Amino acid sequence: MLKWKRVSITAGDGVEETEVILIGMAGKNRVIKHVALSVHDAVSRLVVYRDAEQFVDVPMNVLTDESPFLPMDLPLIEGQFCNIGFYNGTGGEDTVVITIGYTETG
Repeated sequence: MLKWKRVSITAGDGVEETEVILIGMAGKNRVIKHVALSVHDAVSRLVVYRDAEQFVDVPMNVLTDESPFLPMDLPLIEGQFCNIGFYNGTGGEDTVVITIGYTETG
C-alpha cells in the first residue's frame, strides 16, 4: 500500500533548507517510491539525502504539472533517515510543499 507524507519548507535566496520527512523503523521496511513538488521553477533544485549521502540534486523544473512525480527506490532501514528539501535560487524567499509516496511492509 502506498502511503503519502508532505512537508512545507521555506528557504531564503541562495539557501538550501531540508527537513527529516521519514525515518526507518525496526520491523518495518520503508521504501520511498515518489517525490512531488508544488513549485516547478528552473532556478531552484530539489535535494534528497539518506543520512548524510545525497541521492537527488536536480532542477525543480524536471517535474511538471503534466509529469509531477520523480520515481525513486530509496529504502530506509532501522535508524536511517531521509532529509528532503530544496536549494532556493529565486532571488527571494520561497516556500515549497514537497510530497513523498512510500511503501511500508512488516
